[in-house]
Amino acid sequence: MAKRKKIIMSWSECRVEVGKTLEGDAMATDLYSVGTINDKSTTLATTDGESLEAKASGGKTVALEEGEPVVTLTTRVKEMDFDTEGFFTGAVKSTDGDELDVKTNIVQGEFSVKVTPKNIGATGIKAARCSVKFRPGSSEDEGQYVDLTFTIFETESGTLYKKFKVKKEDWADPKFVADANAGA
Repeated sequence: MAKRKKIIMSWSECRVEVGKTLEGDAMATDLYSVGTINDKSTTLATTDGESLEAKASGGKTVALEEGEPVVTLTTRVKEMDFDTEGFFTGAVKSTDGDELDVKTNIVQGEFSVKVTPKNIGATGIKAARCSVKFRPGSSEDEGQYVDLTFTIFETESGTLYKKFKVKKEDWADPKFVADANAGA
């Protein structure tokens, strides 16, 4: 009898990191946490791309070509700090750091994104080339938040994104241990 494989709830307590896409559509080497992720808000979704259809007289379909699906990663960040918001939108922090001068919520350029789930053996993703939508908001029950939507594009090498299995070392980076201890 075959051994039953353990199912890992892979997107529990994930870490989302971003960086500027490098020359030649390469994955960013310097990645930064976007902040505290709202519970159950991070999803990777695929929607149908544009399809081409050829019809003959009488409306009979004679050929159908499916376009490449569109892949998006969405997440909600709680109380994003001013430095991170400035990284995305170019907003400028005051000298004392208590105010942020926001001129736009449009994100310029392309970014790399990496999602690392908490559970060892879970499947994470890395996408080297994405556009980003930045949608800030506030509510009485959630406080201040930012919804980030990454639309993933194919790179020059033809890769859409990479999946990886999370290892213990992925969470051993000193900067993330310090972040985790700061919240305790």
